[in-house]
Amino acid sequence: MKYEIKFNQININECKAVEGKTVVEFLQLFKVSKKNIHTLFEDKRVKLNREIASRESIIKKEDSITIQLPKEEIDYACDNQSAQIVYEDDFVLIAHKDAGIIVHDEKSKLGTLANQVATYYAQTNQNLPVRYIHRLDEETEGLVFFSKISLFQPWFDEELKEKKVKRFYYAIVEGEMKIGKKQTICKPIGRNRHDAKKMIIASSGKEAITKIQCINSKNGLSLIQCELETGRTHQIRVHLSSIGYPIVNDEYYGTKTDKWKGMGLYAYKLEWHEIFTHEKRVITDPYLKELDYFK
Repeated sequence: MKYEIKFNQININECKAVEGKTVVEFLQLFKVSKKNIHTLFEDKRVKLNREIASRESIIKKEDSITIQLPKEEIDYACDNQSAQIVYEDDFVLIAHKDAGIIVHDEKSKLGTLANQVATYYAQTNQNLPVRYIHRLDEETEGLVFFSKISLFQPWFDEELKEKKVKRFYYAIVEGEMKIGKKQTICKPIGRNRHDAKKMIIASSGKEAITKIQCINSKNGLSLIQCELETGRTHQIRVHLSSIGYPIVNDEYYGTKTDKWKGMGLYAYKLEWHEIFTHEKRVITDPYLKELDYFK
């Protein structure tokens, strides 16, 4: 399947994977909501081979579908700083988040990554709502995934839920783990009843799975690669602390040290598949210069 986007239209050609399906079934494949499907047909925004499509129109081999996107606007206040963009295509934007800022807050407030993305959209003449697919803790640095087309945000949400959007982190921890050691941590995580800001290992908590591997050890510290199988709050921080390797300068689950600047947790890599072509994309963060210490 191929696609081409021009201004506010998406043209999808060679729909062999959906041959024989109705246009509605095609839209449902990409998790377009019932409300949006109704609006698209009500406003005659879906065309099959340049002709207005009905809900029951059947897609044949080599047909082309055109979706005229509803007009949208930037919905977060613009900041005085633009986001650092690592990757961008017609549907996806990957931005680098510095430590010390949050991904989002109220849309009228400033100082978040969402505000920086809004600024980038404004500077590049893209009237798009800011739609993050996942979040990072305030002190975590690295990559954050945004859906540029709100119509298809539910598809990316589902991909994340089904673990088809993969997130990889580097953690700098106290202690020297054996280089090459691999481990899967399967410990449920729940809210700490005595401190609302903290999470704990709890049998009554939600399932949490983190895969780890020690990449390097040096001067009492270890560089750990972490892959999330689930996405619980503070998951990597809680899991690593629970096995005796707390992340450096983690104010909730570790101890303060002068061996490292800031909290040692970095979202360094994202993997996903393009929405129509299903081609695999792998992006790493070029801004994480701190990790050069372990080379």
